[in-house]
Amino acid sequence: MRPVALAVAREDWVAAYRFANGLLRRGDRVLVATESNSVVERGTFVVPLSRVYDPWFDGVLTGDEVRSFAAEHGVELVPIAESDWVVAAPLRVTRIGLYGGGGAPYNHASILAECGFPVRFLSDAEVRAGQLTEVDIFVMPGGGFRAMFGQIEPLGEAGCRAIAAFVGDGGMYIGCCAGSYDCIVNEAFTQVCPAQAHLQLINAGPWRHANAVEFLDLQSPGVGVVTVQNERPDHPVMFGMPTSFPLVHYNGPVLDPLPERVIDGASAATGLARFTGWTDQFTPAERFAGPPADEAATFLERAVEAGRFSIAAGEYGLGRVVAFGSHPEFGFDLPMVRWGQPARMFANAVLWQAMSHIRVSQPSTVTPNRISLPVGSALGDVSVLATALIGQVETLQAKSIEPTPGWLAPAYAMSVFGLAPEEIWRQSLDQIIALATEAQSLAADLFEQVNEITSAAGPLDSATRHTLAQIDQWLLDERPAEWAQDGGYQGVHALLRTATRMCEQAVAHWEITLGPPDGPYGYVHDNPYHLVVGSYLAAIGNVGGAVQLLRGLRAVSRQHSVVSNRLLAHA
Repeated sequence: MRPVALAVAREDWVAAYRFANGLLRRGDRVLVATESNSVVERGTFVVPLSRVYDPWFDGVLTGDEVRSFAAEHGVELVPIAESDWVVAAPLRVTRIGLYGGGGAPYNHASILAECGFPVRFLSDAEVRAGQLTEVDIFVMPGGGFRAMFGQIEPLGEAGCRAIAAFVGDGGMYIGCCAGSYDCIVNEAFTQVCPAQAHLQLINAGPWRHANAVEFLDLQSPGVGVVTVQNERPDHPVMFGMPTSFPLVHYNGPVLDPLPERVIDGASAATGLARFTGWTDQFTPAERFAGPPADEAATFLERAVEAGRFSIAAGEYGLGRVVAFGSHPEFGFDLPMVRWGQPARMFANAVLWQAMSHIRVSQPSTVTPNRISLPVGSALGDVSVLATALIGQVETLQAKSIEPTPGWLAPAYAMSVFGLAPEEIWRQSLDQIIALATEAQSLAADLFEQVNEITSAAGPLDSATRHTLAQIDQWLLDERPAEWAQDGGYQGVHALLRTATRMCEQAVAHWEITLGPPDGPYGYVHDNPYHLVVGSYLAAIGNVGGAVQLLRGLRAVSRQHSVVSNRLLAHA
């Protein structure tokens, strides 16, 4: 066995990513296997230890030091055999900007932080102001109450052109759900949202059917867990994914690669994952309000028959585009916070860009608008805010839903994940309390980590100050209401306050009488069901977002401690 290079075992892909990014961020060399003649799978990280093996190697770590660093990340290293050859792409530190001006970017932040990627949030104003130069990837998440409109309208034509120029110059665009709808070809939507014409990046459109359920210019297959087929296991986005697997879909587009290229400067689109069916955790859009009188084939059934796609990818200029019509970042639980294997495709998309050396971002210095003094004291308020939320939820739990309130009837409260509204209500109230309790625990753990970071003698280095600044940012950030942001990024404190306020409104509206039924999201700001549990924009989504930010901060803090300790030990 060669002693000069090691391949990372893939049993825990998140730990492997965290290890590889830890090496990259401290200046060591890491590659990713794209082909081999051996058992080395595509997507396996390769760490060279000698110039004999890799002429570009200039690291100083010994094999024992690399093994020790891997063990600290929970990763086992496997030697490469003498007979093995590997084609591998060198990686670089890759910085990600999450769009914060509309939608729900919190699961994305948690996944990226757990994997060790540097991540920041970008508002629509920051995009227009040119701050895309500070990132390598721009991520557009699922939409808010106004879906694509709530994301594109704040950007305007100038913001859309800035994103397109960024990708054309070698950046990457990753869209999920509405974020994918934003970047595909759709003349009907462009007519009502003209700025979208300047954000079309991939030669794919939304697959449509005359009988599909439609709202906000979307044709929705439904909400819940579908099944898909891996069509391109050789594509970097699909590295390590099984032949078929489950995936959450939440009203997003069914993607249809176009037979002809219509976007100047864009390649043909490649379908990466094809819809094959659904699970008992899926509610077709045709059954949001219960079983319909007409049991005709659903939109998803027709999409499966047509062989249409959940995921597509392409290139635009020097850059790359990945469109997830579904949600790899969502978990299969009702609040969707327990992300798992599908999230690897999202991390893989980032890895695909990390292989590119065409465009390199300019690192920024994080300077928070507000800080808590003494350091970390804002973490203490998380428990107070979570306790207030739990109190409001317990008030709702004490109210009986037997007989069923009018606002909880199927015509006003949509079914998702194969569950009836009453069951969603009961389960979600329990889960809001569980998430609020988890937020308290995470904040307490993070406070201990902050104390450990700041207890070292001497002045703090720039990396430590950056970590502390990010903690305060993600806790305290709050965009003024005057921006009328549609969902979008807010800090942990603001998210918990919003969740509490929505529960308070639900208590106040308990006896409300709603007007005529108005579609699956009718009365979204008045109906207690929609205020508390009806979507990832409700109270359950806000507390889930707070937990995801705290999980991400815990990962950032731990990564900082591991890397700092390793640097000190090596010095």
